Amino acid sequence: MKRVVLAATRTAAVAGMLCAATLAISGPPAHAYDIAATRPLATEAQVPSVLAYWLGGDGRALTAATPYVLRLKVTARQTERGATADGKRGGVRPADSSPAEGKAGPGKTADGKTDAKPEGGKLAQDATDPDRTAQDGNGTAGSKNVNLPRTTGRVFFVGSDDKPHWCSGTSVQAAHRNLVATAGHCVFDTETDSAPMRNWIFIPGYQPGAVPFGVYAGKQAFTHHDFATYRDLDRDYAFVAVHNGLTPQSSRTPGRVIKLADGGRLGDGVGGQGLAYNQELGRRTAVFAHSMPPVRGATFPLQDPSIRADALLGLKSSRTADGSSWLIGYRKSGRLGYLNGVTIAMSGGAAVSPYFDGELYSVYVAARKVHSGTVPGGVFRDGANEINIL
Repeated sequence: MKRVVLAATRTAAVAGMLCAATLAISGPPAHAYDIAATRPLATEAQVPSVLAYWLGGDGRALTAATPYVLRLKVTARQTERGATADGKRGGVRPADSSPAEGKAGPGKTADGKTDAKPEGGKLAQDATDPDRTAQDGNGTAGSKNVNLPRTTGRVFFVGSDDKPHWCSGTSVQAAHRNLVATAGHCVFDTETDSAPMRNWIFIPGYQPGAVPFGVYAGKQAFTHHDFATYRDLDRDYAFVAVHNGLTPQSSRTPGRVIKLADGGRLGDGVGGQGLAYNQELGRRTAVFAHSMPPVRGATFPLQDPSIRADALLGLKSSRTADGSSWLIGYRKSGRLGYLNGVTIAMSGGAAVSPYFDGELYSVYVAARKVHSGTVPGGVFRDGANEINIL
């Protein structure tokens, strides 16, 4: 396992950042994983206050949120040899949005197949997607209807500057149907080496003034030890377990009285993308950034020696957002595929992602164990706002 030591200003102690015990998953020496887990992002009792911040004043904070980008400049260059697999190829199958009692319960795809064995095996070949969107630089205008998967949305949070920001995020299949994947720096505050981002939520399918599938407050976040401790961009990814969703209801006094109804589990509402790791380079990949047309192309290896990042992927693009999902094997029929990267930066006309290997899968395994449920109902007051959870 690589350990990275960056500039002195970036290697300050971070004991205050990670307050839960470090989890260890046993295995051969090459697979001695350290998984870092944070304290809860928000307990059930804190969810009303989190939602009051975002939904109060008719969603003023949501409207004011600005795109969040990695402050550290990435100057990656294409290499002949880059990221390498640390074991067998593997993956977890995607799942549609049918609840457990429907045709495709947890761990099943729309055709009823169960999860692929996570320790190995080839994934389905990339399908030709007739829902094509113009590639960058081909002289063709992109579609106004971006046709994003229902799993795609925005993660919102308050940064160290005390201002609201957003990144892209995506729902990922897990046993409890409650996981969101995004860039690590969209969850962990790399500016201050302190606690995770505050008031963290996920809104799939977000549009100004509309939250079609509910709002999901973060419960607990997981990332790789090397990113949490050393800011290793080869590990700049995170999985966040979220509470059950809450759906805003109409109110006679909008902006002050916020009525919310239980929206159920994230995966039951929008489904979950699969997960792939230790895949070969050069696979055709679709990158989905919230509110932007998708970009498609083949991945290639990148390295940035200045920050000791030697396991990065690139894909030619001039448009993406931090946290955007990189999907292989994507099919239009169900708008599902396998998550195989997340955008962490732009460099030289290319979107940049960490390479997903077996260590990422170990982080996912730790995250998918977290169970979450319904937020208890009641009336709560937060400043001028009244939160009524039905």
